[in-house]
Amino acid sequence: MTIDGVSQTTGLERLVDIGADADGLKVTIRDRKLEVVLGSVTIPAESLMAVLTEQPKGAQSLSGSGTLEVEIRRNEVLLSIGGPDAAVGLDDLMDAVGGALPS
Repeated sequence: MTIDGVSQTTGLERLVDIGADADGLKVTIRDRKLEVVLGSVTIPAESLMAVLTEQPKGAQSLSGSGTLEVEIRRNEVLLSIGGPDAAVGLDDLMDAVGGALPS
């Protein structure tokens, strides 16, 4: 599933793809205009779900094939893979994660 987002560092429009992978969830951040992949990481689905449901304060680092930084700010979630970042809606991200997980 693809979610619309905005970079908090540059203000540019981003697309965030969430999909199932053999090792968990694959999270990809793309530039909306150029359709270029800026960063991609696969993380354990349970790790991301725990952060989204428990909503701890401050940025959380989730490790997998790389590191995904996740920070929840009210109804917005800031995702960062190294340098590339995107802010997306919490409800949109929860729906995307739920849709990507096997039933």
